[in-house]
Amino acid sequence: MPFISPLVADIMLWLMYIAVAVAIIVTIVSVVKTVRLRTKDDEVVNGVPRTRMAWVIVVTFLLCLVLTFVLGSSEPVRTNGELFTDAFWLKATDMFIYTSLILIVGCFAGVVLSRFRN
Repeated sequence: MPFISPLVADIMLWLMYIAVAVAIIVTIVSVVKTVRLRTKDDEVVNGVPRTRMAWVIVVTFLLCLVLTFVLGSSEPVRTNGELFTDAFWLKATDMFIYTSLILIVGCFAGVVLSRFRN
């Protein structure tokens, strides 16, 4: 079954471009602010090793991206009556979709676990 582009696809694409740009800017500002404010005295906060936790999160996220890219499908997809066959972008799309789903499930699990722990 072929995918047909909706009438507002261009508007939605531009909104997504803007959302991604804003997310990248906020991430960069947050990292710069965190690096500037970090001191050696706050390595352990409330019994949690802050720096080690940050590195574990970054490495786990990058491993998740790599793993979902490797496991992503490169099977061609018919879009607007044409066959899309670029293997890299097909795998990249699967990578972002699967990583997003994993992060959503992880967030949900974190909320449920924190709710029942307290």
